[in-house]
Amino acid sequence: MRIVEYTPEHFDLLQRFARRIQPTGLLHRPFVDYYYAASDWCKLNMLLRNDGAVVATMGVDRMRFEFLSREMALGFASNFYTVEPGAGGYLFMYWMRTCPAGLVFGSSEDMQRILRKRKWAPFDIRTYYLNPPYKASQGEPWWRMLAKPTLRYLRQRKVSKCASRIPPDAIAGLSVREEPELAENLLPRKSPYSFRFAPPLDYLRWRYKSGLSFVHYRLFRVFASGATIGYVILNESDEQVMVAQCDGEDPVALAYGVLLSILEVVQNDIEPRTVFLTCCHREMQKIYERFGFRASRTGVSFVPGNLHGPIDLSSDTANWLINYDWGDNGLIAPFPDQAPERPSAAAS
Repeated sequence: MRIVEYTPEHFDLLQRFARRIQPTGLLHRPFVDYYYAASDWCKLNMLLRNDGAVVATMGVDRMRFEFLSREMALGFASNFYTVEPGAGGYLFMYWMRTCPAGLVFGSSEDMQRILRKRKWAPFDIRTYYLNPPYKASQGEPWWRMLAKPTLRYLRQRKVSKCASRIPPDAIAGLSVREEPELAENLLPRKSPYSFRFAPPLDYLRWRYKSGLSFVHYRLFRVFASGATIGYVILNESDEQVMVAQCDGEDPVALAYGVLLSILEVVQNDIEPRTVFLTCCHREMQKIYERFGFRASRTGVSFVPGNLHGPIDLSSDTANWLINYDWGDNGLIAPFPDQAPERPSAAAS
């Protein structure tokens, strides 16, 4: 067996593998070619059998964090699939040997089982919703499935109507402005957070590029008394607005900057949209909750570690800045530009 980094000429080979593990974004070429082959930040490792067939994949997005103002490099794992026993372990060890440490943020039960064996310590990251989707789940009783459209109608409201919940004095001097692209002076000059994602500008410009066909990002500059103090990036679709990434010099100002950015995006909505974000910081949580966000009963598992086990991070996440759309988390099929696949004809 051998490991090969994906390049666009491998797409047909990868597609044959991806069709065995549906559903997967690996079937969508615009996403695969951009995310795994358009930069040096992120690569898709494919494990090939001796006959050349792909038997396992793992993407690794090399991300720069800061913990207590010290730089920390983590390799974010994505699209970890295997169709042969032992193949996944082979790629896992390759990941650990080529990165100082790894990060899994949201994962399957299979991956969680692997991480537990490695004794990686998970952190539970709280998720927040406005207008939760109330989607029917497979295996639910028929009466619950019928009730969900009614719940959606009764409980969802236009997000723009929540604007009155922001105290005017809290946003005195604060404003946001949509920008066409990330500029150097958008990055915060200082940070109040003990742990945060702190990538260089060229990473941000690649990962959250506007104008991509498979995802729609909108970038906002946050001002306080006329000075830039941070930025907000939203991942927008017809059904949902997600806080993809944000950073700033003051947690309170940044939280209100997030809300003002969301209000800019939803101001002309005819039907209510779901709004989703993750948050650890206690002051920011209070601001989001006053606006109308409600925490889900279960959060998202955030698990860093290395070849030797867990990473020594403080167990207190109350001063962390965590956003959900890291790695490939916000890049989920079906994509906006992806036509639904036609069902194959039944065998005669």
